[in-house]
Amino acid sequence: VNCTERGLSAVPPDLPGDTGILLLSTNHLRSVSTDVFLPLIQLQDLDLSDNGLVALHTGPLLPSLKELILSHNALGTLPALQGLPALTRLAVAYNSLATLGPGAFHAVPLLQDLDLRGNRLQTLPQTVFAGLRKLKDLDLSDNLLEELPKELLQDLQKLETLWLSGNRLQTLPTDFFPEGHIFMYVFLTENPWHCDCNLRYLRLWIRRN
Repeated sequence: VNCTERGLSAVPPDLPGDTGILLLSTNHLRSVSTDVFLPLIQLQDLDLSDNGLVALHTGPLLPSLKELILSHNALGTLPALQGLPALTRLAVAYNSLATLGPGAFHAVPLLQDLDLRGNRLQTLPQTVFAGLRKLKDLDLSDNLLEELPKELLQDLQKLETLWLSGNRLQTLPTDFFPEGHIFMYVFLTENPWHCDCNLRYLRLWIRRN
């Protein structure tokens, strides 16, 4: 169901019960509660991008939802993500996230694609991605990250692609990349890397990989 650019300030109440894909982008949905989607038992993909959204209240079980797009909004904090056990793709790009708490994504352990680019993140807790053992793509580009904790990637056993471009990173801690882990792509451009002895680990890792 395509409700893009309809000038909506609330989710329409009369959506077909068999809706599998719901496009609500480019409207005026400032605050949304997921209980409004409970009648849509087959809903798999939900796009709420470009709404000026400041709050998404989760909790009610949406057992079929696999893709949630929240990009280009005004979210200052990450939604709790409760009631979304099947979620495999989450995009929260280009919002106003400044911090993420430890275990921020523990409620969505099946996540495979996480897009956090274009926010205001300066630091990350060591366990922010704990439990995301199925995650394949992680985009942290175009934030304000100045440093990353050594154990940040330890739980991400399936990670294939990592974007760190466009941050303020000068170095990475020794053993930041898990030993023996093979990445398809790691993007490190547009950071002010400081070429001294502290960067030796990263240079060696790049040569070996």
